[in-house]
Amino acid sequence: MFFKNWLFDERFLMHRLYSTRLATVVTAVIMAVWFEYELLVKGVYHWDIFAFLVVLAVTKVSAMIYYHLTD
Repeated sequence: MFFKNWLFDERFLMHRLYSTRLATVVTAVIMAVWFEYELLVKGVYHWDIFAFLVVLAVTKVSAMIYYHLTD
């Protein structure tokens, strides 16, 4: 087997979770900054970026509610 069983232990899964969470937060912040920059400096609304930010926010809040109710 190419990947050993010891490679995919609990630490690997937790590191993957933390890195995904960090990447999501950094991406959301950059998207929000870019949206605000374009709006305030150039006066251009990028509704596609805003829509993705809304999707991120709704998904985050929905997951928080679901995990709170099922925990």
